[in-house]
Amino acid sequence: MRRALLLTVALLISNLFLIPQANAVQEVVISEPTHRLSDGVFIDDQLAQKLLPNGELGLLIFSPSQAVRSWLIDPATVAEVVAMSNGYGIADGSTPAGQQVAKDWLNQLIKVSKNAKVSVLTYGNPSTYWVDQIISEQITYIDANGKISLETVLGKATNQSLVKNRKRQDLSKQNINLLNYAQRQIELLGTLVDQKELLSYQLRLAQLLNPEIEKIRLQSLLRDYEKSITTLRKKLKINKTRFTITSAKEELPITLVNEFDQVVDLKLSIRALNSKVIVGPTGQIRLEAKSKQQVLLPIEVLATGESALLAQLTNLDNKPIGDPVNINLKLSVISPVATWITSGAAVLLFVAALIQSVRRVRRGK
Repeated sequence: MRRALLLTVALLISNLFLIPQANAVQEVVISEPTHRLSDGVFIDDQLAQKLLPNGELGLLIFSPSQAVRSWLIDPATVAEVVAMSNGYGIADGSTPAGQQVAKDWLNQLIKVSKNAKVSVLTYGNPSTYWVDQIISEQITYIDANGKISLETVLGKATNQSLVKNRKRQDLSKQNINLLNYAQRQIELLGTLVDQKELLSYQLRLAQLLNPEIEKIRLQSLLRDYEKSITTLRKKLKINKTRFTITSAKEELPITLVNEFDQVVDLKLSIRALNSKVIVGPTGQIRLEAKSKQQVLLPIEVLATGESALLAQLTNLDNKPIGDPVNINLKLSVISPVATWITSGAAVLLFVAALIQSVRRVRRGK
């Protein structure tokens, strides 16, 4: 009787303190540094190999497990797999082989995570250190969009993960300056257009802060990103031109370009580079979406010769947007002011000549 009682107590204790392996929670992290350029073209086909059932990312979801799994997923990784599943190109022109592989991987991910807890990492799984240095004010917006992106693919609600990437990659001063510059441009344009038009550039910056990107690859990715930011800035621009002016007062047709998908309200700042012309104000300007529009710039010519105008687009707070442009002027007109000055000089010369003649007459006498 005593032995039976001891055995029962032992079983109860073992049930209380020992968790069966089948009920152990296994946290699975899915995160992979970017394999694409800013325009969406894949650098190579390495991601397709990793998505195979025996690849690094394939093993995470295709391998059978008796444990209860919890998923920690980078939405940027899933976004790249989705892009691959829709058909993709490779930078060197080689034939891609991963479209069906990507579809199979996504279907399996949806299947294994259907009844499991899914937490979302910050888009791109960036280094917390560089997030705080460069994009701290945007991180809430980035997290929200990453969460929506992943939920759209999985078809279920997720939780925002509190897990942060504590690793820190070494960035040169030049790299840091580039990333800070890119963020400033995104913020400036954000004063003119909806953030949705800038979202891909903001998310891309977060991706580039992933400390798992190889150092050599990071440099090429940063050069590519710099080009994309340059292209972004040129979506609002002034067409460079030159004018020959033959009237004292004219209105110059300045062409402004808006390549964004929405209306933009801005200003045009103009400064004459010498005193031969005076420039009038233009006021607030509204540019229609995907349009080229001419703005009439009033000027007054004070002297003939060569001159130039420095033109710069600004937001409504007078902060510069895009690149300044020089507008060269050839001034082929004598203005009323110039005529008055010339006439005055002629009168003075006549008076001087008359005085000189009178003096000569007096000396002759």
